[in-house]
Parts: sequence; structure tokens; C-alpha cells
Amino acid sequence: MTVLCVVSVLSLLPFATSRPPHIVFIVSDDLGFNDVSFHGSNQIGTPNIDAIAADGITLMNYHVQPVCSPSRATFMSGRHVIHTGIYMPFRQGTPLRLNLSYSLLPQYLRRCCNYSSHMVGKWHLGQNVLAALPTGRGFETYLGYWSGAEDYVTHDTLGAYDFNDDARHEAGSAAAEVTLRPAVELNGTYSTAAMTARAVRVIEGFGGGGGLGGSLPRRPLFLYLPYQAVHWPLEAPPQYVDRYRGRTGGDTRRQLVCAMAKALDDGVGQVTAALKRRGMWDDSLVLFSSDNGGPTNGNEGTWSSNFPLRGGKNTLWEGGTRVVGAVSYEKLHATDWLPTLVAMASGRPPWTASIPPGEAPYLEGDGVDNWPMLRAGGAPGSSARDWLLYEVHPGDRWAPHSHGETWHPPPGEDSTATRYAVGERCDRSLRVGAAEAITLGRAQRKAGQCAEEYCLFNVTADACEYHDLAAERPADVARLLRRLDRFRATAVPVVRPEGCEPVRVPNSRWGAGFRGVSWQPCDGPMTPPGLTEVASAGRERRGEDLFVLVRGSGAASPSGRLESVA
Repeated sequence: MTVLCVVSVLSLLPFATSRPPHIVFIVSDDLGFNDVSFHGSNQIGTPNIDAIAADGITLMNYHVQPVCSPSRATFMSGRHVIHTGIYMPFRQGTPLRLNLSYSLLPQYLRRCCNYSSHMVGKWHLGQNVLAALPTGRGFETYLGYWSGAEDYVTHDTLGAYDFNDDARHEAGSAAAEVTLRPAVELNGTYSTAAMTARAVRVIEGFGGGGGLGGSLPRRPLFLYLPYQAVHWPLEAPPQYVDRYRGRTGGDTRRQLVCAMAKALDDGVGQVTAALKRRGMWDDSLVLFSSDNGGPTNGNEGTWSSNFPLRGGKNTLWEGGTRVVGAVSYEKLHATDWLPTLVAMASGRPPWTASIPPGEAPYLEGDGVDNWPMLRAGGAPGSSARDWLLYEVHPGDRWAPHSHGETWHPPPGEDSTATRYAVGERCDRSLRVGAAEAITLGRAQRKAGQCAEEYCLFNVTADACEYHDLAAERPADVARLLRRLDRFRATAVPVVRPEGCEPVRVPNSRWGAGFRGVSWQPCDGPMTPPGLTEVASAGRERRGEDLFVLVRGSGAASPSGRLESVA
């Protein structure tokens, strides 16, 4: 089992009005820990993402899940994957979805503070029925794709178009309750550019610039902007690809990831520029996060960089769940965003007062309100957490993630000359260069480290997870195992298909000149009758040292990972 690293930045600004601030939540897909220049990368210049970090708080102990749908479910629901059952990404064309009984972040923000919520980008939390779509979960408008991966330009996945322009209309409107429309006019437009353009339009509408068909409501804005980049397939405009020619050691995969990350950063710059241009910047809370650490060393046919952290996407090492920053080592998990943002927006703690009647209970392991920590600038001891649960699985020993990942310096980067943001918390006697890291990784893979027995790492002093302390500290292993078992007792089985499958609908239903087919929900307003098919049915702190317990998916017992203070 391995741990992934993600990037997270919080821009925390002094708000200029007494009303709740606008919230802009930007998410990158598969961006590596070291794929932003403020983390030390000398390959990719990301001045716009860096500027968000410089204006606010960057977090060294922020973690997400090691893959896509699980992290997105935690962002939106405030519930840990052990309670949603979403341990792995949803496959395209299946009736898998986030539990429809859960209230999500845009619904909370509307209920507590009358936010107007809009989404642009990747959903990946269900697409088989109208109620599972973004417009069914609290967003008023949506442009993007519902699936997990598709072509950046043709927007095709599994033989059908997946790029919709949708709206939910207010009660009393002359329009139908929900309008779904394949955005066929964007076939041929690079997704990063298309998503940026729509995000800017939404902002301009709130800033009085017309936006989406005129001025949007004079309410606080919640804009959720999960970009497609830098997820595979590896595609980037030629002008970006050319910038990194000869800079990635001859590795085309790395060159393309660099190009995609640069295009992403330019898009982020356009979004922040729009906020400033429309006079909204001083009244906005801007968040930037990745959904998981980047896949490394050719995994999934791509090459992001989490070095010097260990592991990457699809693992539970620090390279897959940790988010780094230079200001604060306080703890925050992806589940915390919902309670934290609701508490911040309402100004009426506790956030639990905003939970609607009949909502499924939140359990230990789910999100906590960390607004006081952010308001304190990440000051030591200000986090509401003394533990972080990465993942644990029910007693059926089902374990989806690999454990064999080690350290992978990116092609073309001189690791001995790079000043990594987390480098001071790695063993400098080992972090001497690419060749040494690869040699160490091969030796540990050969020895089967953490595959059958639990490993223990002090990630305060050894963030790169070089030294297994399990044999030296058996009492800490036993203590963490007891805590892990408490979480395992509440873990639910993996989510199962429910209801009818999403369908391919001819685009001619929207216009005689439109060709091809598009993915649509089985109960959509344009879905022809008879087309529907029904599917078969942690962390704790003791003193100053933070310890993490890691185990892979060996046959002896279930996998799990929990961090705890010594």
C-alpha cells in the first residue's frame, strides 16, 4: 500500500464586505506534488498558482484520497470514503453514483447563506439519472463532462460525446426544471480553454459584466472548477508542447504533462484576473487542490512528479495523499472543506447547526470544521485534528491500491540541484539524487516492504518515508492498529450499481444538423423511450513527532493507513 501526495493552496484574504465571501474552488486532476514551481519544480513555471499560495496559506499536512472519484466525493459530501463506499473511480457507462440522500456542499451553501452555485469541469460522481448530475445536487449551471476521462478536444469517451451545458431553473420559470444540452459547439476546443472561458463568464456575470445571458443574482458566488488537466490522455496545444522541447530528458510523456500543467496555470491566471477585474478578488476565498497525487514512472501511461515524496496515484504513500506548503504543518483533510466552508460562510458555529433534518449522521472519520485553523494562518496547534485517516477497508479484505511504489525523480530534472519544499523533512543522507533513489526503491520492492507486515514511519522527520520503525516501536504499531480497527468497524462496503444505466442519445434530438451521439441520463428529458437499460443489481499527535502506519494488500489482513502523533 502506498500514500499519494496532492497539491493544495488556500488563498485567504481579508474580506471587504460583511456578507459571506465568494468561494472559488479550483481542482487539478493528477497534478504531481512537485509539478508546481512553489514546491521546487525547475521544469514547470506556474506563476499563477504560485500567486494564490503567496497571497494566502499553503498547507503541508493536507491530504486527499489516492484516486479521483473518492476525493471528489469527500470534497462535496464532507464524508470519508469509508462511509460513502466510493473507494475507487467510477467506470464510464455504469449506474454508480454518490448516495443521493446526502446533502452536498452547494446545497449547504444555498440553505445557510443563499449562495448561487455554478460548476465547470469534471464531475465523476454519477451520471445515470438526473438526480445524480451536478444540476441535481445543488448547482444552478454546469458545463463539463460527467465521466472520468475523455479526449481533451473531441470530448469523446467510449464512442459518445460527453460535454454538456446544463441549467436548473428556479421555480416559477417558464423553462423546464432542468435543461440538458450537449455542447457540440465545443467539439474541437481544448477542454482547459473551454472550462476557463466559462468560468470567466460566470465571474463576469457576478461582477456586472453580463456573464451567462445577463447579470447573475446579487448573491455570493460558489464556483467549483475541477479542470481535466493533467489527467491522461496526454494532449496539449502545440505552443505549450514546444516550450518543453529538450527539457524532459527525451521523455515525451513528461514533456506533455509539463505542457498541460502550463496550460492549466494560464487558465488559473485568467480566472484570478477576472476576479480582480470585476472587483471580486478582495471578497473571495480561493482554494486550489489536486484530487490525488500524480501518476509517476509511466503509471497510466503518464509521468507527473511527486519527488522527493514516495509513491504516486493509486498508492497510499505520502506521494499520494499529502499536500505541501511552506507556511503550516497543521492537519487538514479533503473531508474538512464542507464543514469548514459552511462554518466560514454562515459565521454561526457550530457548522452542525446547518445539517438538515433527516440527514444521515456524520461519523468519526468524516470532516471537521477547520476554519479556526485557517483564520489563524495555520498557526501551530490550531488544527481541529490530531489524526488523519487515509483509508481503511471493511473486514472483507478488499484492497484496491498497490504498495510497490517508491521514489521517481522526473526525467530531465536534476534532483541534486532542486530545492524541494519538503526536502528539509527528508533524510538528506538518502536524498542524494535520482540514481540513489531508484537503487533504494528497487531494494525495498525486492524485500516486499509493507506488503505483508505493517510499516511505521515518522513522517514529521522522515516525510519521504525512508525508515521503517515498526520493529523499533511495537507499542506505537499496536496503538495505531487499535485506532485503525475503530475506523474499520464503521467502514461500509464498496458502492454498488443502482438503477438504470446512462445511455447514448442521438445528438439530432437537439438539432437536425447535429451528428453523433452523446451520453445522457436514462431519465433525461431528451432520452427516447425504450432506450433505458437497468443494471444488475488517521492521524494523532503525541509530542512533536507524527507517525504513520502503512500496510499493503497481502493475504494476511486488510490494508489500511493511519497517521498519529507520537
